[in-house]
Amino acid sequence: MENTNKNVEELFNPSLSQEYKDKFQELIFRMDNAYANYRIKILKEEIETQKVSTESDVEELKYVASLRVLLDLIQQGWVIDIRDGALYLLFSSENSNNKDYIKYRLSFERNAQFEEKSIVQFVERMEKKRNFEGREISIKTLIGDPTALINKINNGEIVVSPYIQQVTNDRDIYTGYKLSDIWRYFRYTWSIPYKTMPGRNIYYLVRDEAQENHPVIGIFALGNSVLNLTVRDNDIGWTVDAVESNMARKQDVQKSNKQISQTEGKEVSTKIERFLESEEEYIRRTEEYANKLLIQLETNIKDALNDIYVKDLGYHRNTKHSDEEYIQNLRAQAEELRLKNLNNTKNDNVTDWVAEAESELFKKKRLIELAKLLETRNIFQKYHASSAREQIVTMLKTDDGRKAISAALIANRKNKIGANMMDIIVCGAIPPYNELLGGKLVSILACSPQVISDYTNRYKKQVSEIASRMKGKKVIRDSRLAYMGTTSLYAIGSSQYNRIKVPISEDFELIYKKVGVTEGFGTVYFSKYTTDLLSRILEIIDGGKKINHIFGEGTSPRFRLISRGVASLGLKADSFLQHYSPRIVYCMELAKNSKDFLNGYTSELQYAFDLDSPESIAQATRKMSDFWYERWLQSRINTVDIKARLNNFKVEEFMLSRRCKHE
Repeated sequence: MENTNKNVEELFNPSLSQEYKDKFQELIFRMDNAYANYRIKILKEEIETQKVSTESDVEELKYVASLRVLLDLIQQGWVIDIRDGALYLLFSSENSNNKDYIKYRLSFERNAQFEEKSIVQFVERMEKKRNFEGREISIKTLIGDPTALINKINNGEIVVSPYIQQVTNDRDIYTGYKLSDIWRYFRYTWSIPYKTMPGRNIYYLVRDEAQENHPVIGIFALGNSVLNLTVRDNDIGWTVDAVESNMARKQDVQKSNKQISQTEGKEVSTKIERFLESEEEYIRRTEEYANKLLIQLETNIKDALNDIYVKDLGYHRNTKHSDEEYIQNLRAQAEELRLKNLNNTKNDNVTDWVAEAESELFKKKRLIELAKLLETRNIFQKYHASSAREQIVTMLKTDDGRKAISAALIANRKNKIGANMMDIIVCGAIPPYNELLGGKLVSILACSPQVISDYTNRYKKQVSEIASRMKGKKVIRDSRLAYMGTTSLYAIGSSQYNRIKVPISEDFELIYKKVGVTEGFGTVYFSKYTTDLLSRILEIIDGGKKINHIFGEGTSPRFRLISRGVASLGLKADSFLQHYSPRIVYCMELAKNSKDFLNGYTSELQYAFDLDSPESIAQATRKMSDFWYERWLQSRINTVDIKARLNNFKVEEFMLSRRCKHE
């Protein structure tokens, strides 16, 4: 992988009242006169002396929140550097490829979980021995027996017989535990802290039918796809850059270095470009693509306009061209509503979608969306040309043309991304099955026909709450899964995702495709205590809650809360929320024509199985686990000292109670 190391320096100087500015300066003085390894201790002691209560004013809250943010950043890997009485934070991404270092960064918030009383009690309950149907059981009952695995290997028996089980509140027939509690217990063993996710979620256990009590091989979960992920969106065709790439002539570029004679070994870099298609082939291909694309982009705009309730916005649907004054008026109304938009509440029992659409929150959203779409439509009309190819080429050369193409692509994307795509947000094996490459099995089964079927059945009748509030009537989206994505936790990738290529039928295979690297932003490193403080500060500043974690307020409420909260302290949120840990993005097409479907060119999905046939679904899913068994498990047994590795597994060391006691 290309070296992406970065050295970052940021001044940490929160905006505080004079009283607390003096206290902060005094703290810096004490830290500056202490040995480096005592500075965190001094910071923690200062936090402890500040007893925040419901009576605390905003200035005190900002001071304590600043100290909490500083502590979180230090625990993430930022290093204190005090110069001339000012506190700077330094960060080097030199260790971003180091798994142990990333686990260390995650460990503080993760370990904090096991100090919460409710979690400690949950762990104790799951590990406590109890009687179930005449047998003594505990969570250990659901952990694989390494001796049994070794015996099966020695005897040439089937070592593992996997199946997937959707997690519900039903009871496990072998232990009596709720399936949701089993999943939750094993999720707490992950390096990443466990946080619930809003939106669509579906959870699974992967179990071993070959052992008594069907122990857990691994767990996985699907969650809503990230809304903006450039490398993925480029792969699908949802970006202006993707359109530009498709409109360019295909060529092969080779770079090489040549020595310059009589220069004592000096080299010059040369680039050789070779077209892969003739001029005629290039024009024909781009004409076909532009014809299809332009029709779809204009359809996207039309459909998006039809999805907005407009009766209270002074817009008439037969208006072919909206004047600029009207569009600006829409934006002015939206800004007025934005400034007064506080304390939004979610209505769980909607009987009147028009009333929901006319609420201040959704009227603001409708005003913004209508203005954007009308402006986009005007730009497409402005660049109308004799051919689609000419129009697309011209629009790609102008800022407003590119902006309009992007808006038309997004109009389609936002519908597909919330219904036809999911991200694998949890995926991995549980010891001792990790030694048998159980992680690869879990990754494969996460994309299986059974999961696609379960997801479709679960959400096919679900009302899309945001879309319904925008349209003023009930909207139910198509919920067939077409595409999945996931990211590696580490920059060097993930062994459980690498080289996954599983044949599903003669003409289709599941592939975990690397589409790029992302170095984004995240909030997983910020503690719950810090987040709660920032929320209280924002509520006081705003005179109410602007971020209420309800449908329609926007993406990632936690991220927006922390970003705004850190900024309210006078700190650079963009710098401190960037995690500086490059991650590989993997994407998986679930049908033969996934991309055509996601781009709107077809409404049908060509699966390699019959979505309406439980028998076809079960057969295709079984074929995937059988492929794992033959391709990876058999090879694993024969190429490493698997018996020694299995013997090294000690179930007591795996128990969460050890973490609760911080042993």
